[in-house]
Amino acid sequence: MDPRIKVDNDRVRILVATDRPHDRTPLHQHQLNRVMIYLDDAGQDIAHPDGSVEHLHWKANDVAWSPAGGPHTSENISAHDLRIVEVELKKPGPETAPARDRKLDPLVIDVAHNKLLFENAQVRVFRSTREAGGREEWHEHTGAGRAVVMLTALEGRVESADGTTTPMRGVRGDAVWSDGAVKHRGSNAGRQPSDLVLVEVK
Repeated sequence: MDPRIKVDNDRVRILVATDRPHDRTPLHQHQLNRVMIYLDDAGQDIAHPDGSVEHLHWKANDVAWSPAGGPHTSENISAHDLRIVEVELKKPGPETAPARDRKLDPLVIDVAHNKLLFENAQVRVFRSTREAGGREEWHEHTGAGRAVVMLTALEGRVESADGTTTPMRGVRGDAVWSDGAVKHRGSNAGRQPSDLVLVEVK
């Protein structure tokens, strides 16, 4: 499998793309909507066949919605690599959004650590931080599943409602996928604060 690809299933494909400085891509287009997590500061030019050019400026840890679109080329106009975690969404959103219990919604019960970035018919995307040694409240994720993208190294544990505990480890740019709805809580067992982007797929 392509080493850039971290996850590939019936719901999502998650890959880490590296755009080299001033290495313009061939003309191409994206057939799927995507969530984009930028790991580096960089400028990027998106050029279209009609001659128009979008001049974009990304900051490290920016998260953006990128809808499917027409042909274009892309060029990293900075002097260093631009790494992007791309979450491609393979299925349209459901006709009815999954129900949420506000008493178990992490964005409601823990606003100090969870911040909504955006939501649409396919995904809800939020950023979750945790101090070293901190532990989440019990909460639920609804829908088809969720991608977790690490903005920092993580040494953590996840406790499930059935009593099982599993480790969760990774470095900046790593991504993991979990299927389906779940009730659980996570702990940051490391010595540094953790910072994650969660992409809940509806």
